[in-house]
Amino acid sequence: MAKYRYPTGVRPLLIEETARRRRIEARCVQVLEGAAFAEVVLPIIDYAEPYASLQTSDASRQSYRFIDREGELVAIRSDFTPMVARALAPAIAPADLPLRVFYRGDVIRCDRSRLGSNREMFQIGAEIIGDASAAADAEILGVATEIAAAFAAKPLVVSDDLDEPGYYTGLRFYIYDDSRTLIAKGGRYDELYAMFGTPAPAIGFTFTIDNLD
Repeated sequence: MAKYRYPTGVRPLLIEETARRRRIEARCVQVLEGAAFAEVVLPIIDYAEPYASLQTSDASRQSYRFIDREGELVAIRSDFTPMVARALAPAIAPADLPLRVFYRGDVIRCDRSRLGSNREMFQIGAEIIGDASAAADAEILGVATEIAAAFAAKPLVVSDDLDEPGYYTGLRFYIYDDSRTLIAKGGRYDELYAMFGTPAPAIGFTFTIDNLD
C-alpha cells in the first residue's frame, strides 16, 4: 500500500487544483508587479545554523531537518522572511535602498497542532527593505489590502504576537476572509537584516495561497 500513499500533510495537485492555484498566484503577482515589487527566488533548503538564534523551540520542531552527505545539518524551508534577509543582507548597499521584493514558493512545516492539515503550503509574500517610515507601513498595508480585496478578505490590525516568530519588532497585522480563516499576516522586523550583516529596517507580509479562493 505504500506506493499509493503520500507522507502526512502533503499531496499532489491535479489538473483543476493546479489551474486554480496558478490563477490565484497570477492575480497576486499582478498586484505586486504593478506596485513595483521585483521577484527573488530562494532555495528550498538551507543550512540550519544561520537561523538558530531566530527560532523558538516550537519553530525548530516544526521544521524538517536532516544531515546531508557532507555531514551538515540542513533544513527545508519553513519560513520565507529570514531566508530573504539572509540572501539579501550581504548583497545590498545603502544606494540600493529602499528595496521592494516579492517571493513565492512552498514552505513545509510539521505542526503537531494541525494534524491532518497541510504541512506543505504555497505562499506569496512581499517586503519593503530600508524604509522605517510610516509611509512604508501604509504602502505595505495598502498592497496587502489590494490583494485581500481581490479575494473578499479584510485586514485586521492587532497588537499581540499570536505566537509570531521572535524577529518581529513593531506593527503586526493579520488578514482573514469572511469565514474568519487566516489568509495572510505581516509586520515590521527592523532588526532582522542586521543579524545577517546589514542593518536595514523592513516590513512585509505573506499570503498562504491554499487559503484563497
